[in-house]
Amino acid sequence: MARQLVEDLRESIVSSIRTKTITSCSRWATSRRVMGGDFSGPFGFKYHPWAKEPHDSLASFNVSMKAAQMGFTEIGINRAFYILDILRRDVLYVLPTALNASDFSRSRFAPALNYAPYIKGMFTDINTVNLKQAGTNTLYIRGSRGDSNLKSIPVSELILDEVDEMDQDQIWLAFERLSGQITQNIWAISTPTTPNRGIHKLYQSTSQEHFFFKCPHCSKSIELIWPDSFELCGETVNDPDCSKSYIKCHECNHKLDHKSKPDYLTTGFWEPTVSNFDPDQRGFNVNQMYSFTVSPHKIAMAYLRGVGDEGAMSEFYKSKLGQPYIPDGGQVTDDKLDRCIELGPKYTMSDPRPTQGGERFLTMGVDQGDWCHIWIDEWFFEDYSRDINVMAKAKNTWHGKFNAKVEGGWDRLDQLMREWQIYHCVVDADPNTLEARRFAIRFPGYVTLCRYRRGVPQKEIQLAEDLNRVMMATVDRTNWLDCSLGRFHQEDRIYLPLDTSLEAREHMKNLVRTYEKDENGNLEAKYLKMGADHFAHARCYSEIALPLAASYVQGQDISSFL
Repeated sequence: MARQLVEDLRESIVSSIRTKTITSCSRWATSRRVMGGDFSGPFGFKYHPWAKEPHDSLASFNVSMKAAQMGFTEIGINRAFYILDILRRDVLYVLPTALNASDFSRSRFAPALNYAPYIKGMFTDINTVNLKQAGTNTLYIRGSRGDSNLKSIPVSELILDEVDEMDQDQIWLAFERLSGQITQNIWAISTPTTPNRGIHKLYQSTSQEHFFFKCPHCSKSIELIWPDSFELCGETVNDPDCSKSYIKCHECNHKLDHKSKPDYLTTGFWEPTVSNFDPDQRGFNVNQMYSFTVSPHKIAMAYLRGVGDEGAMSEFYKSKLGQPYIPDGGQVTDDKLDRCIELGPKYTMSDPRPTQGGERFLTMGVDQGDWCHIWIDEWFFEDYSRDINVMAKAKNTWHGKFNAKVEGGWDRLDQLMREWQIYHCVVDADPNTLEARRFAIRFPGYVTLCRYRRGVPQKEIQLAEDLNRVMMATVDRTNWLDCSLGRFHQEDRIYLPLDTSLEAREHMKNLVRTYEKDENGNLEAKYLKMGADHFAHARCYSEIALPLAASYVQGQDISSFL
């Protein structure tokens, strides 16, 4: 018993002395953290030398825009533990969803405790999935979806993991959690998706640092950049020569041995790539060419898989290179909008309206909310036929908006229906469902409410009628946005007026087509919102209205025109 007490006292004294020497997060990690799996044993930087300096960053705002599996989540975990243990402050660790937060707690947090007795001993309560108590301090693990997840959590340390998968509006709410604290530190980590969104948007306001090292052959300070630092061999994924690919020094063209990376990357250092940056805002960008676990062969295969496959190429840029990417035709640009004005008939939105009983074929789309955004198209086609959207050309005759919150605001839609002699109007069903239904009841057969739903095949329109005979359409968002916005990427498919509003132009540009992995790990196309996009959706609803109008005029099932 006495011997055990002496041993415990000795260990306590040694631990206290060791703790006093731990003056940085990197030192804490190598002293306290124990890893399992492929890198089992004490935590170290041998295979991730670029991770050491970010551990110890003194900047209050840090951004990591990185390729997949580059060790930055471990930086976030280590910083969280270090702050709780040494700095004695609360930490908020945010992931995209509550499910992600729960999985993280079980798959990353729990093993960290099981492998390292010291870390396990830090915590007095770990039974709650999204809240871990370390003495008087707390580690909050939350999902970004829903305001209630992030409200009433005043902390000075915030870590955002996988920023681009989060509700982007919630990022700024998370930042507000630090507003009342004297000490404020933020870490944002993610692979990027598209330019000027999420992690890339945050990264642009930083030092934008890249990881340089001395070439073991020419001794020049270099970085690994695509494609200058890569020798691609083979022409297809199945080409045996693909395995001969290698990384190289872009200065001396000498091959850099993959297995020797832990040796020559130890000379590495982070270097800002922009001038006039705020030193209190650091950004780190690193790609998988640095990785010891990802061979040049795998990188070559990922690139060749993307040749001719925009989804795979998008994944290559994001996951392998850590760079944002927009596929060809993935975003409407100013040049394409200008072309729709220049190549079409010269007209303005104040040109004469159609006469009563005239032959002009017009549809209207309405994206509703506090403001209703309206888009009216005139259509030109030779005959009512199958896939009428492909056959027809569109001419935007008018677009505008009104305040839906003022009394009688929705009456403006009634005026537009009569003023433009609308054949059919499609209205976003939410959020003002009651007002949308009342509008539809006032124009029976001429108005359809619409909701986007996943799982609806291609451009199919699923219709259902309620007790008031109001028609509800359910469509796939991606496929109809492809159809609607795709017109701007082709010549002579849609015309715009000379007085097209700047707001409408911006809305069209704010939906970007990209690719993300679904719950099964398969790539699927998806439109990401870069900013206000109401006119883009109003344009989409007007596109959906075309086959509905043809169906009503011809008295045929809508499938005849899809």
